[in-house]
Amino acid sequence: MKRFCAVFFAILLFPFLAQAANVFIWNYDPHDKFYESEISDSVDCAYWLEQTLNTNDHTFNTDTLLPTDLSPYDVVLVTVGWFRC
Repeated sequence: MKRFCAVFFAILLFPFLAQAANVFIWNYDPHDKFYESEISDSVDCAYWLEQTLNTNDHTFNTDTLLPTDLSPYDVVLVTVGWFRC
């Protein structure tokens, strides 16, 4: 599943890998955390997005509130959490 997510986000962000993009990550549900065995800690849904953008030298802002003006951003990514029973 992790590999699928990594490939999916790589394809999604492919146009921006050649140049730096200003990205906004709307972390809609910051209390939705899951255990990530790769780092032995709990992370939220935006964690791997932030790591990927940081590795590729993109600037990004993460917030739980959607700003009224999104014009400064090239890309807006929305995390809506995981389905919980």
